Amino acid sequence: MKESLIADELFRRAFIVALLIGIFTRGLVLRITDKQYPSRPQDYLEQIIISGLAAALGAIAFPALIDKEFSALTFFAVAIQQFQGLSQEEQISIENIDEGEVVPKGAGYIEEISSTYESRSYISLFSSLVASVLYIYPARAYKLGFLPCTILAIIGGAIVGFIFKWYLKRRSIGDIADVVEAKINFDGPILKVNDVYINNIGLEDSRDRYLNQGIAIEVVPKDMKAYGIISDLGQRQAILHNLFIHFGINKDVDEKDLLATTKLDLDKNTLLIPYLPLVKDMDEIMKVVKSTPILEVSKGKQSAYSGEKL
Repeated sequence: MKESLIADELFRRAFIVALLIGIFTRGLVLRITDKQYPSRPQDYLEQIIISGLAAALGAIAFPALIDKEFSALTFFAVAIQQFQGLSQEEQISIENIDEGEVVPKGAGYIEEISSTYESRSYISLFSSLVASVLYIYPARAYKLGFLPCTILAIIGGAIVGFIFKWYLKRRSIGDIADVVEAKINFDGPILKVNDVYINNIGLEDSRDRYLNQGIAIEVVPKDMKAYGIISDLGQRQAILHNLFIHFGINKDVDEKDLLATTKLDLDKNTLLIPYLPLVKDMDEIMKVVKSTPILEVSKGKQSAYSGEKL
């Protein structure tokens, strides 16, 4: 058996430091409020376990290269396959849950969650790899001690973590559009928002609920590229679901004439949203609409009009 070129004590210290840094950097982008994702306790536990495994792989990669144990790097391929598998399993779980939602997320939003779920798994791997390099190399080349090597590893891992955090940061509807209050009105049984036809509401009681409890929002894009994003069906469903998880909806599953829907004003190129929230707070409702993340699937729509004004 070939003897390692790295001293056992150096390897142990570097591995432990890189492992801890990899786990902590994953915490930089681990969402922690019930308004974000993941929100279940088991999700946090799963993320901590995954980050630990990924960090361990990153921590042993550099020592393996020094010892020319290239076969050890095949674990990277295994890790990527595992991350992809976990992402697919998460997507299936969310899809199953989504079928029972009064206002579902939609396929676009679910795809966004699962792809982000996978990409965040790489944070621990690469931050621990960088930390391992910045611990072992100075220790061998310049004979630095435990403390300076640890500081260098922390700095390197933190930089990687912040780069990932910046890269994974999602733009929101508020970055590309203005959100203003709109007006609900009826023309007989016809529900309208800003005089744009929405649907036929046959029951008088339902019409009264819209007039007394309903709100309406108009999303005004800043240019045609933004209009292409907000006109995407997946993006529109994401806005509705975001409203639902924050404010609920004042309807039961069998009340078919009470809608969670959106409609485009094709004359003004804006998006209209009538909604029946359980909590009627217009300022907070507009904030929630603005905070809805822009989905990757909605980008590139109307791309020929990029930069064109409305």
